[in-house]
Amino acid sequence: MKLPYHSVAVIGTGRLVHEIVCCLLQAGHQVRVLGSSKIDLAELLGPTDAVEAVDELLGHLVVSEDLGELAPVDLVILVTPEDLQAKRESLQTISQIVAEDAVLAVNTESFALEELRADCTGPARIIGLNWVRPAHVTLFAEIIATSDTPAYLLGPLMYLLENHWQKDPYVVYGGRSIRSRLLAAMIREAFFLVEQGYVGAEDIDRACRNDAGYYMPFAGNLRYMDLMATNVYGLVMEDLNKELATGKSLPPFFQEIFHGNPNPGMESGKGFYSYQEGSGEIEEKNLLVFAHKIRALMDRFPFPRGKQSEETPTVKDSMPFTHKNRSL
Repeated sequence: MKLPYHSVAVIGTGRLVHEIVCCLLQAGHQVRVLGSSKIDLAELLGPTDAVEAVDELLGHLVVSEDLGELAPVDLVILVTPEDLQAKRESLQTISQIVAEDAVLAVNTESFALEELRADCTGPARIIGLNWVRPAHVTLFAEIIATSDTPAYLLGPLMYLLENHWQKDPYVVYGGRSIRSRLLAAMIREAFFLVEQGYVGAEDIDRACRNDAGYYMPFAGNLRYMDLMATNVYGLVMEDLNKELATGKSLPPFFQEIFHGNPNPGMESGKGFYSYQEGSGEIEEKNLLVFAHKIRALMDRFPFPRGKQSEETPTVKDSMPFTHKNRSL
């Protein structure tokens, strides 16, 4: 059976793009990648996969630099830096090249979908699609839609994500990412605790890794609260919420990390921690091994679907974030 959105183009650079391409090839798509160098599928798939299998997948991959070759594709996945102007210009250009019924999916953490698709041809067919690395292993997939996103567009995409891309996806109809909001709230509180001198970076990491790191893959946040005793969390939050950080700017200690180093992290040797040369490459390999093991464990304990309370409003009926929070 032919897959929905059988022909897919992936545009962008970096490891995430390579992992997305790997995910699509494993699902059986014809993939065209623009902007990336040679993709090492053998490294991504691991030593257990036969050379013949890698060669077969590569037979469905075309590497190109010509945007004009996007015309016949069914789906374009765009991966760009978090730069509003760059995303808008790319979407405007691509929307004029591809067919009228082609779907455009762009990663976006901080920008609303309405902002990104302004002045594009066929804006309703543009959606947000966020990934987590390594994208060919993790369950995460976040689709961002709006009230005018056609159901006939989302249906086949959700089918693909669940049945062929091996994801556990969700759709946000508010036009913005929820993953980034949740992460930003946690990081803001972590920065506040470090800035006030309560803890250091290592303490933050240990608290997150050794507590939430255990139960998150099993249950998520709210289901874990139900498991442990929901009322207890309610009592704690009633008192604690009054004291949580509300800052709107980056703390000086974090800004200091960027002085003289515009791209801090393991590859540069300095971020929140100091690293030896080659640490980034070693940890990338460790991350891939770890991701495969965690994924195998999560597959043994799948997250139940269709268990929402009848009193919980459906996502489709919820208002856009901009109506819920005027400060956005």
